[in-house]
Amino acid sequence: MYKPKKNDEFDDRKVPNSENMDENSYLRLLKSKPWLYGKTSDFLYGRQGPWPQPSPAHPLGESPAVCHVPFIEQADWWLFVGSRYTATLAYSPFAFLGGILRPGLEEVSDLEFHDMLTNSMLSRFITPKLDKYDLKNFANDIESDQTYFIVDLMCVDVVEPFEGIYVSGSKTLLKEVGEEKFEVVAIYLHDSNSVFHSDDKDSWELAKYYVLQGGALAATLVVHPLLHFPFDSINAITKTILPTNHLLFKLMHPHTRFTLPLENAVLQYNSSLLQGKSWMPYAPYPGKPGGLRNLLAEGYMGVEGNDSYPGFKYPMEPQKVYGKYGTFLDRYYQVFYNFVSKVLENVSPDDYYIGQWAKHISQHLPGFPGEKEIFEGDNLVKAVTMFMWDVTVSHTVDHYNYGGMNIRKIPLRLRQEPPKQGSSTVLNRKKLTKFWDYGKYKMCQILFFRPTSVTTLPKTKYKFESGQLQEYAAKFISELKDCDELCKKEGIQYIPLKKIARAIQS
Repeated sequence: MYKPKKNDEFDDRKVPNSENMDENSYLRLLKSKPWLYGKTSDFLYGRQGPWPQPSPAHPLGESPAVCHVPFIEQADWWLFVGSRYTATLAYSPFAFLGGILRPGLEEVSDLEFHDMLTNSMLSRFITPKLDKYDLKNFANDIESDQTYFIVDLMCVDVVEPFEGIYVSGSKTLLKEVGEEKFEVVAIYLHDSNSVFHSDDKDSWELAKYYVLQGGALAATLVVHPLLHFPFDSINAITKTILPTNHLLFKLMHPHTRFTLPLENAVLQYNSSLLQGKSWMPYAPYPGKPGGLRNLLAEGYMGVEGNDSYPGFKYPMEPQKVYGKYGTFLDRYYQVFYNFVSKVLENVSPDDYYIGQWAKHISQHLPGFPGEKEIFEGDNLVKAVTMFMWDVTVSHTVDHYNYGGMNIRKIPLRLRQEPPKQGSSTVLNRKKLTKFWDYGKYKMCQILFFRPTSVTTLPKTKYKFESGQLQEYAAKFISELKDCDELCKKEGIQYIPLKKIARAIQS
């Protein structure tokens, strides 16, 4: 006759009729009702782990936040990541000196402008969805036998600029001149309700800076945050609801380290760059905190009446990104999909923990499959693949790409008002920014925009017990290396594999 021992930690629940139950009967009962009779020691934090909640800073506008992060994760993050921020602050005087010695912005050629819009992370903003206002504003530029796209950066109009600083929403008209190849046709600036072309001299040059400023704002505060914060719910629930010996836990857990403390610091700390306080040497944004948080809300909730910003819905496959940047992302996604589908091919369709995992995540993330839907078709594979690919490749490449841009060519602050059609514009690049604008931007780039890769993707180890699963893991790493070589050969290696982080760390 089997009786559970005191140290078996059965949630302080008495097993019914245990005195009449042999060991096999008890184990069958445990298997049939794991939520009732499982051991708390089977879980990473004894079932008392992190859990998402409404974001305290913007509960109705932002994705759920994970505010109560286990101390061990906070200490781990501080030791390997957070302490670097404090040490790097010592560079601040040199960053500001750079702004004094070389004031203002640098020229952006039309070729560079085209390349930044169509062959970088800014290509995430290219959309074929021209609305009635586009057709009106660009009526003189659109030819009926051509195909056009828009770089839509109207979302930045919610920014509340500081005195003497300007921000304008914009739309850039692109003409397709080949398969996913484009030509810049014209720029529309919303603030001045004006359209500009390359022969508009200084007005055109200034308009380009406004487009790039909008791209920098929308990239860092609208689109890129969607790779961060919604996925925190998956991170937390995975750690709390899945036993550590569960296959899904072993597959996902290596890709969750450092993330929750980082996200909590960005969203909740008074020292966050989102606070935009004047004394912060690393807060480069052009406006007040309220407007910056509104950009985050636009990304998550969407922009009413603007199809370019539909609001967050958990993507079961990569969203369309045009051009070479999208090709790079899609190739890596397929490698992840192949690996995950192999690892999870024998998962039982009535796996209790996976059902509960999906149930609770779906309550926090719109579009995530529910308790039953997760077992339909390849939903489980797609859901897990998206998480792993997002927090590794998709996230890190954005940081690597944007973090490597010349900040004298993609400003966050502009101190000359937007040009107006029909009015004369005299451009003095040295006066477009102040030295402290550059210093703050440079510090932010060093601290936050450039990627942090304490642990890297190609060195990931999975604690699979099965030899077959370990073979799948080895093949996964091998295929990642093949993908890296192919991208390098074709000139689309936006980031070397060895620099891709294993999880969100910056």
